[in-house]
Formats: sequence, structure tokens, C-alpha cells
Amino acid sequence: MSMLIKSIIFLLLLNVSLNAGVIKDLNTTKKVFGSSPPMNYLIYALNPEKTVGLNFKIKEQNSCAGKQFLNNRFLSLPILGTFHGEGQGINLEKLLKHKPDLILVWEDDMLIEKISKEIAKTDIPTISIPFRKIEDMPKSIRLAATTIDEEQRGELLSSYTDNIIDEIKSSLKDTKPIRYYYAEGLDGLSTECDSSFHVEALNFANGENVHKCQQRGLLGLEKINFETLLSYNPEIIIVQDSLTYNKIINNPLWKHLQAVKNKNIHLIPNNPFNWVDRPTSFMRIMGIQWLANLFHPKEYAVNIHKKTAEFYKLFFNVELTDKDIKQLLGEIDE
Repeated sequence: MSMLIKSIIFLLLLNVSLNAGVIKDLNTTKKVFGSSPPMNYLIYALNPEKTVGLNFKIKEQNSCAGKQFLNNRFLSLPILGTFHGEGQGINLEKLLKHKPDLILVWEDDMLIEKISKEIAKTDIPTISIPFRKIEDMPKSIRLAATTIDEEQRGELLSSYTDNIIDEIKSSLKDTKPIRYYYAEGLDGLSTECDSSFHVEALNFANGENVHKCQQRGLLGLEKINFETLLSYNPEIIIVQDSLTYNKIINNPLWKHLQAVKNKNIHLIPNNPFNWVDRPTSFMRIMGIQWLANLFHPKEYAVNIHKKTAEFYKLFFNVELTDKDIKQLLGEIDE
């Protein structure tokens, strides 16, 4: 059976969203653009040579984009924009100049209709990839890999992801969820609703978000006051970025929370990309291992150093030293 026929069958079985132009290009795709960071980073993991442009400046508050993990070509790619988050809108004229064979669109976006209409103006084939739910990630990796003619690589990454998901689910099936608070914003008092895709990884690791609400927009970042947080009194605090982390640990008010008293406050690793959120990329595959080990260290008693080394070797083709791993995990300073 040819790659083209297998690809068409695969897409039909998954019932994914695509335009007609994509079918003829499934086995000749050499240049791809991701209309959002989750898609662009996934392309990098599958084949970094096929990415034509970035969504925004690659190094920012939530992601270090370290040179030891990313190749120079990727780091020097032009910024073509995004409709997601706070980045600039996609520059369609600039995008056309780079002549991508295919655009991958993040299906679980609240802006999906707007994005699809804009991209339709280019006549570039597109395909939507479901990438919100952790348990959708293996099939989504396979789908993306098939569409950009990287089937063998996609099978390797998706099989690994399948195994990690099964391993964590099996380890945590009888555990009681730990009550967490996800601290964002400069003062740590921005957070996410319990069902938000921004906390999908934390929930999958059998955490229970203390903030119950309905997400109002794509960005999330729901504001609360400290009195509300004090009433929640979470068992553990997960912090989005280092600026917020430093403000929290140096603020005497936060010492009234049991998580801070117990030194159960943790900064999310973010090199080269954030392990948990902003963006919600394939890095969550490493993130759920780190979180499960933090939330339930007895039940998910893995060697997180070894797990980190395995993940970076597979997804980035990088051999980590012991020092690299300790720096990633915040055990020693950069």
C-alpha cells in the first residue's frame, strides 16, 4: 500500500479537518508552517529542517530556547506571526514568499474559524491537528507525521508518548488527587480554571485545581485576590515562570500558605520550551512525568533525571549531562 493511500485512510479514520488541497501533497511535503507554537514545535520534533518560520521571538519569558537543544537554523528562522495568544497576526504576504507545502493548524483553538478563513486566502493546503487533550497526543503526532512525510519518526515519538501515558495512568489510578494552585502573572495571582486546556497536564498528573471556574477566553489568566488564595490553601503550588517564582518566595504574605511553609512550591522547567503550558506543546509529555513525580512521588517513583535524559535524546537528539539535567530541574543555578 502506497504512502498516499495509507495517509488518506489514516485521515479518514481520524475524521480530522482538512482542505482538499492537502491530499495530493501528503507524500511530497518538504516545507511546513505551524500557525501556532504547539504546531511549530511539533514540526521541529518531527523534522526541524521542514519548518519555514516562527510564530514569535523564540526566546521569551516562558521559554529559554537554549542553543544546546535547538539547531541554529530553527533559531534564525523569520517570524511569520500567529493568531494565537499575544503574538502578532500572521503576515500572509510574508508567509506566501516562503511557499510552504502545508500549514498545520491547532484544532482546539477558540479562534479556529477565524484562522481557517484567513489561511484560506492563501490557497495553501492546511490540516487541523487536535492537540489539547494529553490522551489525544499520540494519534495527533502520528497524524502530523503522516502529513509531512515523517511517518517513521512519528511512530517512534507517538509510541513513546503512548507508553508514558499508560505508565502514569497505571501508577496513579488509585491515588487521591493533590490540590494544586497554578501561579501566573507578575504577582502570582493570575491562574487558570480547573477545566482549562492550560492546566491539562497538571490535571492528567492527578492534580486537582483549587480554582473552579469557566475559562472566558483563549489566554486564560483569571485574576484572583490573595484572600481567595488563602481560603484555597493549596497543598502544592506550580509556578509558570521565574519572575513570578522569585516574587512569590520573597513575599512574606505567601508564607501563610501551607504549600510555601512546606516548601512545596515548584518552578516549571522551560528549556528549550515550557514543559507544561504557554505553549501547550509536545513538551507536556515530559511535563506530565515531572508533575506526576512531584504530585505523587511514592506512586510514581521514577528516576526523573533518567526520564529527562531519555526524553531529550528522543525529541531533540541531545545527550544531556548530569549538570544539564540538574539545571533543567532547577536543582542548580543556570
